[in-house]
Amino acid sequence: MAAGFGKKAAAGERRMIVDQDAQFHFTEQSAWNWVETLALPFAVPDANINATVYVVARPRLGVCAVDITIMDKITDLWEEQLYVDDMQHLPCPKDFTAFTLENGLSIKAVDPTRHYRVDYEGFDDTSFHLDYVALHAPFDINDPAMDPTAAARVGPAWDTSWSGHYDVTYRITGELVVRGKRYRVDCVDTGDRSWGPREERDNSAVIWWHASFGEALTCHLFTVHDLARRDSLGPHVSGYVLDDGGLYGVVSSTGTQEYRNAMPMGGMVDVVDTRGKAFRFTYSTVNGCYWAPYPSNTYLQASMRVAHGDLIGNGVQQIGLSRVYTTRNRGLIRART
Repeated sequence: MAAGFGKKAAAGERRMIVDQDAQFHFTEQSAWNWVETLALPFAVPDANINATVYVVARPRLGVCAVDITIMDKITDLWEEQLYVDDMQHLPCPKDFTAFTLENGLSIKAVDPTRHYRVDYEGFDDTSFHLDYVALHAPFDINDPAMDPTAAARVGPAWDTSWSGHYDVTYRITGELVVRGKRYRVDCVDTGDRSWGPREERDNSAVIWWHASFGEALTCHLFTVHDLARRDSLGPHVSGYVLDDGGLYGVVSSTGTQEYRNAMPMGGMVDVVDTRGKAFRFTYSTVNGCYWAPYPSNTYLQASMRVAHGDLIGNGVQQIGLSRVYTTRNRGLIRART
């Protein structure tokens, strides 16, 4: 397989995201466990539906995993959700900007990093045809010019799997069909793109969180969270506020959540951006479950109804939980009621 292109920046070094970053970054010298991911979620809030399209490519091994999960309820069991199509060990695409996989998923970067067209023909009369159009330039969490916390970090934001990582908030339009029932899709949601060596064994527990109130306001953040031992979130790692078209890095975030076992049921987040502008968000979970797009790690995927002042919006949080973490702390987690 031909190698991708792109040069990894050193910690704290500015590296602008460019069109080529939609393409593979691995080389023939990359580690065997090099992983490249593309996450493209979408929602139909009026039907309490949240969906995830997640591609985990392992170009050095020549395989990829693809997960399409459509959620509409709160449950502990992934298989109780509305629709799940999770496939491991598909052939890895040779081009990460335009590909079709054996599960019926096709993705094309119409305008790399800024516009994706996503088509899917699944089983049980389920399909979708969507356009993802970016509302801002990609937010590089490892670029100090964008992220005010990047310069102080030693290494990337999480671990080597995020040696390269950017987040994008999209306007998403199109149509979803689930088991023959049609839904119009017109939402604002946040996806991401990552690349680097991925250990996938004993990763720290973290939260990837965002809430949108139409095109006018989105808050996205990434924070450490030891949910087995505390309800409070932190320390803060990365994030941004998209406010009336302006993109501002988050300087700090704090918050707390209430749980049923490991399922977050609601909470509050406070953020301050580089302008010194403060935001408070309160939220409750509307659907969610344990989600395991690849076997070594689980994610507690929760969709949220979010309030900010008089605004009501929608959002998602993913609590990254390695199976090492959950088994090591099983007693503490199960003690939550």
